[in-house]
Amino acid sequence: MDLSTSMHTNKMRKRPQITQINKKSMRSVFVFFFCAICVICGFKYSFIGLKYASFDLLAEDFRPNLVWEINTQETGLARTALQIAQESYPEIDVELYLKKLDTIVKNIKTSLRDETEPEQIIKTINSVLFNELQFKYVQTGELDYISLNKVLDTKTGNCIGLSILYLSIAEGLQLPVYGVSVPEHIFVRYDDGDFRKNIETGYEGMATPDSYYVHMPGKRISQTSIRNGYYLKNLTTNEVIANIYLNRSIIQKEKGNINAALKDINHAIQLHGNDAVAYCNRGVLYEKMNDIDLAIKDYTIAIALNPDYAPAYYNRGSLYASIEVIDKAIMDYSKALSLDPTSALSYYNRGIAFKMVGRADLAIEDMSNAISLNPKFAAAYAQRGLAYAESGEPEKALEDFNRALELDPGNAEIYMKRGILHADAQRYDEAIEDITTFIKFTPNNSFAYYIRAKAYRGNGNIEMSLKDYDRVIELSPRLAGVYFERGQIKNQLEMPEDALADFNTSLDLFPYNPFAYLHRGNTFKKLGKNEDARKDYQIYLKLNPNAPDAEEIKSTLEDLKSSFK
Repeated sequence: MDLSTSMHTNKMRKRPQITQINKKSMRSVFVFFFCAICVICGFKYSFIGLKYASFDLLAEDFRPNLVWEINTQETGLARTALQIAQESYPEIDVELYLKKLDTIVKNIKTSLRDETEPEQIIKTINSVLFNELQFKYVQTGELDYISLNKVLDTKTGNCIGLSILYLSIAEGLQLPVYGVSVPEHIFVRYDDGDFRKNIETGYEGMATPDSYYVHMPGKRISQTSIRNGYYLKNLTTNEVIANIYLNRSIIQKEKGNINAALKDINHAIQLHGNDAVAYCNRGVLYEKMNDIDLAIKDYTIAIALNPDYAPAYYNRGSLYASIEVIDKAIMDYSKALSLDPTSALSYYNRGIAFKMVGRADLAIEDMSNAISLNPKFAAAYAQRGLAYAESGEPEKALEDFNRALELDPGNAEIYMKRGILHADAQRYDEAIEDITTFIKFTPNNSFAYYIRAKAYRGNGNIEMSLKDYDRVIELSPRLAGVYFERGQIKNQLEMPEDALADFNTSLDLFPYNPFAYLHRGNTFKKLGKNEDARKDYQIYLKLNPNAPDAEEIKSTLEDLKSSFK
């Protein structure tokens, strides 16, 4: 693939870092040279509570009506491609590069002589380009490898760059050679009406039958899409140029230039409006711009154009998950997996969705599948560990957390998860060690200090516990429960006046905690403020009439009454 297919892990999506899908692929010798031109967003963990909307599915209704700087109808492919490259490399001399192309064309004409047989013509072009001139394929999506000037300079290109070169040469030779697109890839085809042959520029012109492209995992093409002429057809010049804009859009997105990326993807859709991959990528851009409605609409259009395109389901499912429409998220992940059962990320994100709806058993199953596909998937071990912990299997959870940290020792979140597991098992020293490591990565996380405060309290280090409670309140000053717990610590340290202040603040923030009244009552009693103690004990019993210590408190109230006589 020429561009990495990234998924948030979120978003990990996250849209799960993103993280990469590794296609374990000797399903065919051709897999490695496919261009990945759909960036798949990862699973998102922050939810923004928006609702999805339903949309019409006709791509024609949503094509932009825009004016562009370069009119592809007035120039040949080579000149147009160089003019597009000039937008990124303004110093280039277009005429100079056209002369370079003309030199190659003349070289091939000389080698062809009077040859008219298509097979021999193709063989000669391939020999000159890939053997004599030694043009090479590279599996990356950088701008240099899609820009015709750089391809000519370095004799290196990806499938876009080499296909544009091949088509430009065919244009100069006046040969019936066309670009052909399939999901996430472009190649060229010789087609004079009588003789037709696909030519893979990514593998030195090797021939590949149409049937190969139809069932690529994750990039399948529905028969409806083929019948409608969306894929595997001979492309017009405009449709070929659309692939340049599509790939440049992805490059711009990776650099954070979202507006420039959107401009390029809109141009790609204007020039080739039936490409599901383009809509899928524009959906990613809209999602980055927090335009949820337009993102869902584009993912849905992509699915309508090619119902077998797994990334569109994955992206839409991840977006549904991010807005907490979990049932639709699970349905889309399931559809993506039916089309591409080798997708570790689809299993991973569906597993998270299952965990969100309380199905830890299904989450464990999906995470196990993700791990089977990618045994070094650290995040999947961490999530399975969480699911095991929720299912009451702490030993398995600990084993998974340990494995996750072996694979990804810099992942602070896993230290936090393992620290909580240790704390629950009363392994306080181990909990403190893990949470301390997490705090080194994330020094302003109030929850981490809270967990460590409880762990210090558990192992009897009350002074350190108090310091962590102080830090929690410094970072999050309106947590009633933390003031309540710190008040208890201060009482243990014989600081009743300070404890009283914390119980007061706790009850100001949340006046319905019976135990705060109980402990404040105890503190009042310790300070000799018996009337205040009596009132708090009465409120405690009123809020918690079935408390196991109710009789004891009633007895204390009787003692307090007698002290007033």
